[in-house]
Amino acid sequence: MRQTNAVPDPIYTAVTEKLPETKLPKADKASLSRTLLHVAWMAILLGLIVETLILIVAASFGSVLAAKPFLADLTQKVSWSVIVCMGLALARGATRLFAATAQTLLVGAAGLLTAPAAFAVARSLHEGVQEALFIKVFQGGAGSPVLLALIKGVEYGCLGALLMWIGKQVWGKALAHAGAGLVIGIVFGAVLIGAMAWGMASPMSVGTIISRALNEIINPVGCSLTLYSAEILGRAQTAKDDTED
Repeated sequence: MRQTNAVPDPIYTAVTEKLPETKLPKADKASLSRTLLHVAWMAILLGLIVETLILIVAASFGSVLAAKPFLADLTQKVSWSVIVCMGLALARGATRLFAATAQTLLVGAAGLLTAPAAFAVARSLHEGVQEALFIKVFQGGAGSPVLLALIKGVEYGCLGALLMWIGKQVWGKALAHAGAGLVIGIVFGAVLIGAMAWGMASPMSVGTIISRALNEIINPVGCSLTLYSAEILGRAQTAKDDTED
């Protein structure tokens, strides 16, 4: 009697049913790609808004920023917004492959790793543009770049984990996302400004403090709303395409 290695159908079915799904469905892939596209242009807009507000505050205190320094600072703000928001958006999309208990930790880790990288890239681009334009702008603060990057990493790690948790709640809409960004921005903004002021020979001016505070508060609020809005738009467009098909 010949032996066979074929697995009986009931056992085969039971085993394969337990295998985890390792690929995103086509609908989720389309939704994620659209979400990332929305995040990209919204993050650029966020950088423009932040820099414009800082320019208005500086002008109100009698400080007029020239065109070249404005371009360098704008490069820094836009690059920072795009890298951080895209990193968190990618992590949120990737969480669909993981169990619910690991999703919050994954997005938090993404923020923890992405923010220091974004800080370093944005700082390098800012300095590169200054050198290309033959200018050197005083940053209005001191502090160790490593310490500042670490603070940013912890800040956006907490923000990513908090947003992931809020997104799972029934009440986790736009206002809740903005509130999370506001709380994170106030807490870590105060820590960051304190760390920057610690190494200064003279106290920061009122205009500099307000400008820094606006930057540190608006960025997490804007990034939170960007992630929420982009995900909603991405899902809506995917649902529309599915309906048309």
